[in-house]
Amino acid sequence: MSNLAPKGLTVSIIFDAMSLNYGEGIGNISELKKLSRSGQLYSYESRQAIRYDIYRMLKEIFNIDDKEDPLTAQNEVVQFKPDANIKDYIEADLFGYMKTEKDKGSLTRPAVVRISPAVALEPMNLDIEFGTNLNFAQRAGANPNPFQFEHQSSLYTYTITVELDRVGKDENDDIDLEPQEKARRVNMLLDVLKVLNRNIKGRMESLNPLFAIGGVYDVKNPFFLGRLKINYNKESRKYSVEPTIISSVLNMSFNGKFIKDNTYIGLIEGYFDNEQEIKNLLPANQIFNVNDFFETLKQKVNEYYGA
Repeated sequence: MSNLAPKGLTVSIIFDAMSLNYGEGIGNISELKKLSRSGQLYSYESRQAIRYDIYRMLKEIFNIDDKEDPLTAQNEVVQFKPDANIKDYIEADLFGYMKTEKDKGSLTRPAVVRISPAVALEPMNLDIEFGTNLNFAQRAGANPNPFQFEHQSSLYTYTITVELDRVGKDENDDIDLEPQEKARRVNMLLDVLKVLNRNIKGRMESLNPLFAIGGVYDVKNPFFLGRLKINYNKESRKYSVEPTIISSVLNMSFNGKFIKDNTYIGLIEGYFDNEQEIKNLLPANQIFNVNDFFETLKQKVNEYYGA
């Protein structure tokens, strides 16, 4: 098996969306998943929901894993079939697996793609939508059924971290894929992050990045997780990204190399109030539009694998 130097790719993203993930609900009331911090509530999209949408789009766009479903419910926990492997199933490669084989017991592969929940950057105001299926009820000559949806419209942030040296490599099944295939899999993931969306309650929400920061580093670490903060200017009616925290992270060093030397920023021009401040965080050749940000990361991935 190949022994690539350990490296990690991390990307932290800010996007604008509404009401991304509902919990179990009570009766006809649908409650958003939320967590509390410093006495305030924030809605979030779980990492499992983001993983679901990434895999859905990998299948839709790239037609991956277009074969018999590798899952089985024959054991107490739904898991991968014993003969499923990372060569045949990109899902098992990127997101890990558990499978039970006769005489081997349970085999596990931790995910090489780690996903944080997407948490709102603004506190909730507990906005409620009250509605009914009035049109259906009138057409059926019946009484309408009322419902209530909890809502939050906000900027959200999440972080993806990829252990590049573990992609396409599995000691459980003695598999080590060709470098070109490893690069292809990571690059497909990056392409999906650029256009990620979510279907929820009859809506398609865009998770396309307004701001993205990250790179390929000698250490596997989500450097910008929890470091992206925003402010809102009521006069300009625009958001700004807090630059001081990001600057502090960029000026950290590891093994003699500054984080900023391998970091890139991508942003949608015209959205943020402090666009120039953001552009001043890094040299001009490390600031891109969102598309070129991801193309640059794909180039770094190809260089790492020698693809």
